Amino acid sequence: MEKRRNSKKQRNLIAQGGMMAVMSLLVSACLVLRRIPLTMIWGDEGNGIYGAAYALFTLCWLLCSYGLPMALPGLLRPGIKKGHYLDTGRMMRIAFLYAGMISGILGVLLFLGSDLIARSFLYEPLASLPLRIMAPALLFLALGGVLRGFFLGNGAGFPVMISWLIEQAVALSGGLFLTQIQKSYGVMVGALLQNESFHQSFAVMGFAGGILAGALLSFLFLLCIYLLSHGYYGKRGRKSTVERKEGFPRMLARFLVTLLPVIVYGFLTRGYIAIQQICFRLFTQDVISAAAITRQWGVYEGKYKVFTMLPVILSAAMGLALCDRVSSLRRREAWPHIRDLTRSALKAAMIVVIPLSVMAGTLAVPLLNTFFPGQDVATGSRLLLYGFATGIFFSAACLLAQALLGLAETMLVLSCGIAAFAIHIGALYGMLKILQMDIVGVLYADIIYAFCLLLFIGAAARRKCGFRYGLLRSMTAPLAASLVMGILLYFLSGGLSEVMPPPVLLAVLAVGGVMVYTVILLLLRGTTEKELRLVPGGRLLLAAGKAMRML
Repeated sequence: MEKRRNSKKQRNLIAQGGMMAVMSLLVSACLVLRRIPLTMIWGDEGNGIYGAAYALFTLCWLLCSYGLPMALPGLLRPGIKKGHYLDTGRMMRIAFLYAGMISGILGVLLFLGSDLIARSFLYEPLASLPLRIMAPALLFLALGGVLRGFFLGNGAGFPVMISWLIEQAVALSGGLFLTQIQKSYGVMVGALLQNESFHQSFAVMGFAGGILAGALLSFLFLLCIYLLSHGYYGKRGRKSTVERKEGFPRMLARFLVTLLPVIVYGFLTRGYIAIQQICFRLFTQDVISAAAITRQWGVYEGKYKVFTMLPVILSAAMGLALCDRVSSLRRREAWPHIRDLTRSALKAAMIVVIPLSVMAGTLAVPLLNTFFPGQDVATGSRLLLYGFATGIFFSAACLLAQALLGLAETMLVLSCGIAAFAIHIGALYGMLKILQMDIVGVLYADIIYAFCLLLFIGAAARRKCGFRYGLLRSMTAPLAASLVMGILLYFLSGGLSEVMPPPVLLAVLAVGGVMVYTVILLLLRGTTEKELRLVPGGRLLLAAGKAMRML
């Protein structure tokens, strides 16, 4: 009976993670994949303008909004369970005060100083218009973050899920619509001002309007649900006979202490690309022309990062589920189970991540020609071929970091991330300022950052979870199968590119590559049924392996 119960639990990690893991996967995928239609509309130069504006917007969003939905539930849930509704209300007022003040100050600075910031800090004058449009969105995102934290703290995740869907759907659909309109208007303005780049700036401004509309509508939806349920929560608070336990200064300090590590984690995982861009523009402004800087960064962020981040998104969604299960096992002090689960989850993720990353690098030319027809793919394909390993390193580091977070080792994860980030900044300076490299220098620094992050977090996870070096040996089969597949796809792609259209070539080689990888992996006995059940889509591989009598 116990064996049957355990077998039922061997579902893939995203399914185990429930609604929040699925929503994290969808939202992150939408944020990355929306760059594909946008790049087709405004090209690499438009990507560079958008990247400059969105980089600074992201840094401001991390400060005022990012950590609230994650930090608030942990602060509210204990008080709600104990009936301390007055203290819960005071914590909500502190959160609203923080969100309103920080987002208001940053929004005003972005709106009023957009010209100066774009010219002197971002070194991209055409980013001023999108910055001005996105500035008010900071307030709506911050207040919406407080409301999301409130609902999650009360165990009501459905409004949060709907609000995320509204935000991303409106930003994408409304942004694409406004992008087309503003691009046409920008062509006329650019003709009058004799500046061909104006239509890209106006197109980016249109998508910024979509971001603003998505943030506003998402906030209004959450506010309506909050007001409708406010009477219920207010009634519980009025019936509460529990006196206030904490003073305002102590509650404020507890709020900031809880929020600060989440913000730092956000800078290390989401904000590092914005820091990369600022360093790239700052260190190369005397060596490379402004137009070349914008175009190269557009290729890096709009093409290279899009396809190398997809495996990381999948691994991050699996990591959220792993974090919850490890946290549950930690409370029971089931350390052998924690070690076995983390090892199995990491290997299961690598079974998918490694071939996806290798395929993105070896099939870079047909991949880019399929999604970006008519655009120059030489730089993008070179970046993907040289840097596909970053997806593998980041994915493994992300999964192990979530395991450590489940063990309540937040400061250890942050220490590892800060150390790797410091090395990354030094590598950026050396590549760009000393060696005077172009965007390839950013690529090499990115590889160094991903590798150091995995090295430090992997060492910490090994020490805390008790991994042995056999973990590395268990990766031999996926690596060998991916290597054979990658070499075969690379030469086939070069030989067939002249006789087959890029979409057909990409589809044929992708399907063939998956089949080759699967057969070699199963022949090498590189996986088990337990590991395949943890992988999204692993049941198909499991069925194929049993049909071929390889499992």
